[in-house]
Amino acid sequence: MERPKEHGDIRGMTAAEPLREQRNASTQRTVDLREIIAAQSEIAQAGLDLKRMVDTITNKLQALTGSTGAVVEMLDGHELVYWSGSGSVKDHVGLRIPAIGSLSGLCIAKKTLLTCTDSEIDPRVDLDACRRVGLRSALVTPLMCEGELIGVLKVLSDKPSAYGARHVELLQTLAVFIGAMLHSALEHARVSAIVEKAEAADASAKARLEDERWRIEALIASRGIRPVFQPIVDLASGTTIGYEGLSRFDAPVELSVDQWFDMAVRAGMCVELEAACIAAIVAALALAPPMRGYVALNVSPKTLIEYDFDALPERSALGGWVLELTEHSEVTDYPALAQRLRSLQQQGFRIAIDDAGAGYSSLRHVLRLSPDIVKLDISISRDIDKILRNQQLSSAIISFSRETGIDLVAEGVETADERDTLVRLGVRYGQGYLFGRPAPVPTGRA
Repeated sequence: MERPKEHGDIRGMTAAEPLREQRNASTQRTVDLREIIAAQSEIAQAGLDLKRMVDTITNKLQALTGSTGAVVEMLDGHELVYWSGSGSVKDHVGLRIPAIGSLSGLCIAKKTLLTCTDSEIDPRVDLDACRRVGLRSALVTPLMCEGELIGVLKVLSDKPSAYGARHVELLQTLAVFIGAMLHSALEHARVSAIVEKAEAADASAKARLEDERWRIEALIASRGIRPVFQPIVDLASGTTIGYEGLSRFDAPVELSVDQWFDMAVRAGMCVELEAACIAAIVAALALAPPMRGYVALNVSPKTLIEYDFDALPERSALGGWVLELTEHSEVTDYPALAQRLRSLQQQGFRIAIDDAGAGYSSLRHVLRLSPDIVKLDISISRDIDKILRNQQLSSAIISFSRETGIDLVAEGVETADERDTLVRLGVRYGQGYLFGRPAPVPTGRA
């Protein structure tokens, strides 16, 4: 009698079967990524309302994993608080469980995904809490926000052994997205609280906007925009293939670049500020020796539509221009933007999507705008040699990019181990402090 094949035993398989399994796995990853992008888009529709956002997150977690419930648990001292729940957990929002003696607490202590196949026989769980929320089996993974552990994501089922390897990979991938999105919402809430406090002390919101507009106009008039350039390299060879043109602001009021652009958006001057940044970059390039490699300009959707890019100096012989779509302002008309981008691409401009894997709309832009380049967000590149879920997420995006002919650039590469891992995964290009910090004059090997 023929001995049954054990799991992983490839004897008796035809030569085509391993390749077929690889193709099936790649197809499944692409399907999962599309579902994740759709989920990210739906979560993005919650805007910056934290409660609405976390409620949408739990609903999508439950749906994508086929669970009976899902919960976002946030760390509060020595306890975990149910911030939001769906399905069987919906009525338990606000529930507090001790971090010690629970599976979620152990997940935080170990900083890794944990699986419970049957709560009735698993000594790691709080059995009373499990019975209270109808949990028989579960997956729980850490929730990271800008490198800080803030809680866990948990999906649960009222049946034992409800989860497999695909659910594990799906939840880990979702956790990376959700951590980045929550950071944006939490940071916006913090900044909004500061702004609201300032507005309360201000006699008139109109006067504040007029003051901010005056600050933007004064910055532009004083030529306080200082352009800098960061090299983009071929990860395997280290050869510079392009530069990202960035802006630094010299003004009496010390604000970050993001704060300046936030102010410009509020004052209705985002296009004016971005146009001034582009002019400063063009002027700096005119004074520098000719540098081979493309130059990427950061532009918002509104600027992409309104700015006259025909006025830019010809650079096709040196590498051309890349227009890098940022999220300084929202996309209000996708068809109009897509049409404008197609026109620019026909003129020789290449289009890049910034911060893929973070922000509210980056991956939705990838699907709807047919870019030439996608930039992996720093939250994915950082510690990718150590964090398996970041590798899994990047692999899904790499697979998608190969199918669609998109070039990938990894942002924020700071160590040789990160670079080597990205090369092994199939990412060809990158930028970050490992290759060069932003500098006034482009530097690097062309």
